[in-house]
Amino acid sequence: MRAAIVVLSVLVLAAAWRYGGERIEPPPAAKPLEVVELTSDARQTLAGKPRTLARDGLRRRAEQLTLRVRNISCAGVATGSGWAIDEHTLITNRHVIAGAAVLQLNAWDGTSIDGDVAQAQVARLVDIGIAAIEQPLPAVAETGPRPKEGDAVTAVGYPLGGTLTLSRGRVLRYLDGSSLPGEIAYPGEVMQLSTQVKHGNSGGPLLDSKGRVVGVIYAGEPGSTYQDVMRVAYAIPLDEARELLRAGGTQAVLPCEQ
Repeated sequence: MRAAIVVLSVLVLAAAWRYGGERIEPPPAAKPLEVVELTSDARQTLAGKPRTLARDGLRRRAEQLTLRVRNISCAGVATGSGWAIDEHTLITNRHVIAGAAVLQLNAWDGTSIDGDVAQAQVARLVDIGIAAIEQPLPAVAETGPRPKEGDAVTAVGYPLGGTLTLSRGRVLRYLDGSSLPGEIAYPGEVMQLSTQVKHGNSGGPLLDSKGRVVGVIYAGEPGSTYQDVMRVAYAIPLDEARELLRAGGTQAVLPCEQ
């Protein structure tokens, strides 16, 4: 009896599979992937990723490189910007360190560094200040070739002694520095920039699109108030500054008189 029940069950299952059940079949053979050409939108998106990463890298490099410079003297406190040409040498502007009794440097992450005024110097023929720093500076600049007119550049600094600011623009043209007003004139070429700078940007680095220092922000035509963006920004090409330093030498920073 039990054997008959088992045989009957097998027949029922077989009939169900034949007339209404699902059949189990092997999977189809894999087909080769079809190669589809990227659309123009996809190509543009992919092309944009490296540029975004480059901008992020430029900002990080600018943050590490640029220092806020505070000049404490008998005349009060003046602020500017600077950067390291080597591990122990700060480059800024002459008027940023002129008359200093104490130089204080602040990095973007809050690190504070004291500069030795006794080891500070200024260039005679160009508005460049140089200070020897005993403590190693956070990052040393990678320098680049002179930019061409129309090239993209970024002015970096601490305008008005505030937060670090990056201002992107272009090199508009090169000018004869001796044609500028007396207080900013000097015998060499000057880059006129479309970047936006304020007081306090002086001495900050001018970076090319690869984050290399190609100039030093040093002057501008001021707006109607001290807080306004300069109507025109000027930078000294780095190669020009080097030549003038070699030609004219430097002199020690003299403290202001009481």
